[in-house]
Amino acid sequence: MKENIIINEVGLRECFQNLKKLYRIEDKLHLLDYLILSGLKHIQLCSFVSPKILPQMADAEDLYSSAPDIDNVKYSAFILNVKGFHRAVNCGFKRLETSISLDDDYEFINTGKNERSALNELKKISDLANKFNIQLRIGLQCAWGRKNKKINYQILSDKIDKIVAMNPYKICLADTAGVARPETINECLRIVYPLIKNIPLVMHFHQTNERWQDNVITAIKIGVREFDSAVGGKGGSPFLIKSKGNIPTEELVKLIDERGFYSGVDLSIIDKSALKLNRIVNKIPTSTINLFNQMKESLK
Repeated sequence: MKENIIINEVGLRECFQNLKKLYRIEDKLHLLDYLILSGLKHIQLCSFVSPKILPQMADAEDLYSSAPDIDNVKYSAFILNVKGFHRAVNCGFKRLETSISLDDDYEFINTGKNERSALNELKKISDLANKFNIQLRIGLQCAWGRKNKKINYQILSDKIDKIVAMNPYKICLADTAGVARPETINECLRIVYPLIKNIPLVMHFHQTNERWQDNVITAIKIGVREFDSAVGGKGGSPFLIKSKGNIPTEELVKLIDERGFYSGVDLSIIDKSALKLNRIVNKIPTSTINLFNQMKESLK
């Protein structure tokens, strides 16, 4: 039996939050239908941030309440502060993702907080998650740095120790700036794995260096069994000029299956999901033939 590798689909947040235009909730729900039909079981729906900063995420509550309730499909949301935590929990989320940055400058750009303030806010969120029985994934942004500089592994270890002390459901390392390489991934994970013990580790890579496939393969060889990805390869940090999109889900599925692992995702349908997203973003008219209904009927 093939070993499973989990794909956490983040396109509904990563893509739409980076677009200048606002899109209808109906468009997001149509895309969600495709993602579910493809077999994806872990889907990040949205983020709970200030609508003044990200008006693209102002429909977060409505999106969750409108999302289909499907057995074995687990929805999550991204938050950065206590206010976002309460919004997410109040509308029904049981799984949340948050993060701090290894790079202090990026932390301030992203959240307006210095290191101490960011850690204090993270501790408050963690305490609330334990109180309300919420599965909280804590991420470390810029885990491989923000520029092509040598990583200070002592600072990395200290940040990981602080995250581990909060007893998260999972830990995620994010290559926010896209500077990770197979050799630095190997160095980093050899340090991180002994520190996190039995806490599952997730990778969040970007396409910036055009070697993301090598990065994924390296992480798999070391033992990583969960990756974030975004259908169509959309997303990327809005605060880093050279930051390209996330790993394309459709290409990650192909890589996982070709390497002898099990993604559980139908490649033909996730490819069509990417086309659907392209139609939405570029306002390309959908064919008069309802492709989605055809696929759904064919699977009965």
